[in-house]
Amino acid sequence: MIKVLIVEDEAGIRDSLSQAFSWTEIGCELIGSVDSGLAALEFCIHTQPDIIISDIVMPGIDGLTFLKYIKEKYNHVKFIILTGHREFNYAKDAVNLGAEFFMLKPINYNELLSALTTLIDRIINESEKKREETQQVQVIRNLLLGRIYRKNNMIPKVRTMLDNIHEFRIAVIKFDNDIDNDPFKAQTLLTFCENANIVSDLIIKTDDFHLALFLPTHDEEDFSELYQHLSQIKNKISDFFQTTVSIGISSILYGDSSLHEAYLESLRALGKKFFSGNNSINVFLAEDNLNDKNKFTDYNYLSSISDRAKEILSLYKEEELVHQCKILFEQFIHACNQNVDFVKSSFLIMVSTLIRKILGEQNKRYIFFYEKHSNFQNIIRCELLDDLEELFIDIMIDLNNYVDSKNGSHQNLISKVQQYIQQHYSENITLNDIAKVVFLSPAYLSSLITSETGKSFVDMLNELRVSQAIELLKNPKSKISEIAYSVGFNEPQYFTLTFKKYTGHTPRNYRELYLQNN
Repeated sequence: MIKVLIVEDEAGIRDSLSQAFSWTEIGCELIGSVDSGLAALEFCIHTQPDIIISDIVMPGIDGLTFLKYIKEKYNHVKFIILTGHREFNYAKDAVNLGAEFFMLKPINYNELLSALTTLIDRIINESEKKREETQQVQVIRNLLLGRIYRKNNMIPKVRTMLDNIHEFRIAVIKFDNDIDNDPFKAQTLLTFCENANIVSDLIIKTDDFHLALFLPTHDEEDFSELYQHLSQIKNKISDFFQTTVSIGISSILYGDSSLHEAYLESLRALGKKFFSGNNSINVFLAEDNLNDKNKFTDYNYLSSISDRAKEILSLYKEEELVHQCKILFEQFIHACNQNVDFVKSSFLIMVSTLIRKILGEQNKRYIFFYEKHSNFQNIIRCELLDDLEELFIDIMIDLNNYVDSKNGSHQNLISKVQQYIQQHYSENITLNDIAKVVFLSPAYLSSLITSETGKSFVDMLNELRVSQAIELLKNPKSKISEIAYSVGFNEPQYFTLTFKKYTGHTPRNYRELYLQNN
């Protein structure tokens, strides 16, 4: 049943409208009759009508304001506006705001019935069209995902649409840097694309993270036009969401039976952003299949890479070590072909081999290194080649620290400890936190720090915190308690005791002396 709501402040007219028709006979249900725009708004929130018959002049919220609000919130609702005014401007405003009919009082009920019949037919047609579109999207989505769909279960228009699929491409769109894996992002993106009318092609949410565009094409297509079209879509999305998206495009395929293949190609193409970077458009090419067939794991080569990595450990300071790692990583990538999955699986083999060669599986620290760096999920999360290179450098630096400590050379290790303290002194850090970073026991690390620097870990940390506090105390407007918190002390009283221990003054006395002398 189509739901009708009457909004009229005059009780007599409201009752007359309510009793004007046998609502069920014309396919409607009269769900309410209210006397003000405010009451109607509340009614619409709880029970959305399909048709609203509303007076234009009412106390509180007038009919035009009510019309504007409802059309913005529930655009599908149809309006018949009633008025005792014959001014053209009222009719013009009502039509501009989206009213389907504008009728003068006294009401001609034959005209009202005609208007209702027109709207009922329109709603039925829109509902049928929406049902067809919903099934069309559902069918295409299932075919893209490789699910079998029987054509005899489809409504005729959808079946005809599938029969008429000839040449096409599939393009998939995905937000870059989607590290939070927000399952609502794809739906938000779909809603934006539909409402902003930036996509005229059929667009489908295939899962929580990807949108697929169905792009009818032909053999003689101008690819530059397609690329420009997708670039415009990409840029509009990026401008609105203030983040980048990347797109993968399939080759040209034929017939509805190829939809799944096209979707897989588009995902493969999207994966190329691993090499091309974020905010990119990537195309599946015929040679991509050849790369798949020709790729193989050269275990000897991967072993030689890990041998070279082992050789450069402890030979260089960290800055030069990073440079050598970049060279080695480039050699590794050059040998892997342009295939993301192959690169990542080969990387896992290389890293596992390297860790095993340096630590040995019987070493107690082996399991910590292995869990941190050989966890395939960490590698999978690398969306870009730069991410994987950064992971490789982190592994090499950690291993270098281990080799240094084993060989009695602790300069790089102490530098890393100092760097960590410098970066995190304002936080509630402990010796255990740093020990985990450098893969040493807290007790052993503590003894190393003392022997190499002549200070304990606590002294190193507190000296830095106090030196930072000294700079902040020079500003007379800063509260001492706030300074304490900002440099990592949870208790202002403990901050005062520590500050006096290292400077001989309380923070307040230090500030007073500074201000007197400056």
